[in-house]
Amino acid sequence: MTDRSKPDFMLLSIVLILVLLGILMIYSASAIMADFKMNRGSSFFLMRQIFWVAFSSMILLLLLKIDYHRLKRISYVSLFFSLVFLGLVLLLDPTKGVRRWIKLGPIGFQPSEFFRYSFILFLAFTLVKKGEKIKAFKHLALPYLVILGVACLLLLKEPHLGGVFTLVLSSLVLLFLAGARLKHLLVITLPVVISGLVFVLITGYEKDRLIDWAKALKDPLQGSYQLKQAVLSLGNGGLTGVGLGEGGQKLFFLPEPHTDFILATIGEEGGFLLISLVIILFFGLVWRGLQIAQRSPDLLGYYLAFGLTFSIFINFLINSGVVLGLLPTTGIPMPFLSYGGSSLLFNLAGIGIILNISRQRGFKIYKRLW
Repeated sequence: MTDRSKPDFMLLSIVLILVLLGILMIYSASAIMADFKMNRGSSFFLMRQIFWVAFSSMILLLLLKIDYHRLKRISYVSLFFSLVFLGLVLLLDPTKGVRRWIKLGPIGFQPSEFFRYSFILFLAFTLVKKGEKIKAFKHLALPYLVILGVACLLLLKEPHLGGVFTLVLSSLVLLFLAGARLKHLLVITLPVVISGLVFVLITGYEKDRLIDWAKALKDPLQGSYQLKQAVLSLGNGGLTGVGLGEGGQKLFFLPEPHTDFILATIGEEGGFLLISLVIILFFGLVWRGLQIAQRSPDLLGYYLAFGLTFSIFINFLINSGVVLGLLPTTGIPMPFLSYGGSSLLFNLAGIGIILNISRQRGFKIYKRLW
């Protein structure tokens, strides 16, 4: 029995609440900076985010209507172009010391986001075809290890260690789910970890951040400047917050209050209660995503729903960990809440695919292929 008419209403509602909350908090966090520091008007970031919400919502609706089985050809094309963009971005001028964005006039996007979602699509379609062969290392190495290795090297050149971490973790979880042997996955993981550590030690990139993070584990106020301001924001918020628009840390104290550290702004203005609501919503998103994966009509839907859900959730965990001082600063935005077009676009596109799978749900519950 299959329902081909209605998508998962609860998942759609959760995402809608998060997006609307993001619009509200982005305006609150960025209005003063846009008006007084950038002289662009208080609604500058708000209007740009609304544009991206509208455009990304159209992509979500499109992917909601197109049968996810028809995305196979798109997955190969998008993987190719996302790799090209990962190389192209290295030829552009750096922004804030890194090369992570490709800008086309007023519009910019991060190729790392494009590649991560393209690789998940590619993994899902090809893993279904490989089946039990994935247990053999040669079928794991070709093409997955080669493609993943090339992408990680390009990300390290940006440099973007956070992007490497989210890409590798999302990929390994999906490969493990498909039946890849744990010892084979370790062969993939260890070189990436060692390469990352060597990169930090040799180039010095983010070395100070790691040192500050180690100090912050004992005392958050001994960490980096960003972490200190984030902790002060959360502490100032208390249980119920200081009120919408009344936060003081966004007044040029807290860096990136509308992007990477928007959770700190939410904590200051909405307090522990609003932070708790955000956490509940994300765990609800994971619950619905996994339910959709388990009830998908085939393995392809299972892999897609699980991989896309986990990819969004890992970004939430990393961003939350950074703001709370549990992880080093990485530059990973908060899904649906942070200001930024590419993150919102690809996250909502992923949700569109998951909702499409929910429209074709069956009643099989898949388990890991050991």
